[in-house]
Amino acid sequence: MGSGVGPKIQGFDSLSVKIDAGNSISSSQSGPTVFDIISKAAQTVTTATYSSSGSVKYFVFAGSGNITGSNNVSISGANSRTISCWVYFTSKTIQSIMCIGVNGAGTGWGIETSSTVFTLSKGNSGTTTSITYDTGQWYNIVYTGENLTANSLTIKLYINGSLQYTGTDSSINTTNSTLKLGTNNAGTLFFNGRISSASVYKKVLSASEIKKNYNSLKSKFGL
Repeated sequence: MGSGVGPKIQGFDSLSVKIDAGNSISSSQSGPTVFDIISKAAQTVTTATYSSSGSVKYFVFAGSGNITGSNNVSISGANSRTISCWVYFTSKTIQSIMCIGVNGAGTGWGIETSSTVFTLSKGNSGTTTSITYDTGQWYNIVYTGENLTANSLTIKLYINGSLQYTGTDSSINTTNSTLKLGTNNAGTLFFNGRISSASVYKKVLSASEIKKNYNSLKSKFGL
């Protein structure tokens, strides 16, 4: 495991990008000034602010603004991948939490919500799940895609360490681009809430790895 990333991270060797409000390498914890822990590249911060509650430090998004990377995530086409985040919702609306890629038919990849359930984006379309969410509590959200064919992925959604959704998504052709927090690929949906950390992996994390990562941090978030 590399230094400066906190508790031992399962899948660390496959991490492409990691943003963490509670890590002094990643966040100045004022301002904020934000860096990717892996590449040390500065991220562009628009409107998002920094705050904390007890031991939990986080970036605040109020329905506008975002944090956008300056370094590509090295995931393209239908390559296997995992994106993960710790988030807290302050409203239930159509919103985007995090994404990679660009806007277009199958060229993006991200985690969004409707006013009631989680949706899994692949650019300008995606999959609506039946998994509900609520305000006023922290969630660990993990979205994986395992390569099946040249343009198809087996997709899975884990919430707080447990598998909640499995499906197949086709016409995947993710463009290698940067990580965006608090907005979607098109820059038209914005997040309302808090993001403590976000990670992008160049592989599919196993159920065991996801559970271990969740268990290592859940008490910090009151779970």
